[in-house]
Amino acid sequence: MTDLSSRYGSRQRPRWFWPAIAAIGITLGIAFAAWVGFQKDPVTGRLWGYDVVSDTQVTVKLDVIRPDPIAVTCTVYSQAADHSIVGEKTVDIPPSNREKVRVPIEIETERRGVNGVLRTCVPAD
Repeated sequence: MTDLSSRYGSRQRPRWFWPAIAAIGITLGIAFAAWVGFQKDPVTGRLWGYDVVSDTQVTVKLDVIRPDPIAVTCTVYSQAADHSIVGEKTVDIPPSNREKVRVPIEIETERRGVNGVLRTCVPAD
């Protein structure tokens, strides 16, 4: 039986090698997470409220906050009592000089909706 290290030789790394690699990886991960966390969102959408108008219509009110006057596309939907989606609408909101704009959106539903939900608000392409 032959010893492989005596036949091919061994290559030893210093004891600090893997802890140093781990420390560098953790530092880079924390720096990336901080960079992503402190990025300012170009658009913020908030659900201000909703109103069930009838068995086939729900009105959703959104607050759209954007520091720059850019066009925004928002998607909202309504759910029935069994949590199924009964209506959905995507609207384009034009640029505005005001930073905060309240927008009412009427959603046509296939049956009675019980709420209104904001899915997304993103800068328009």
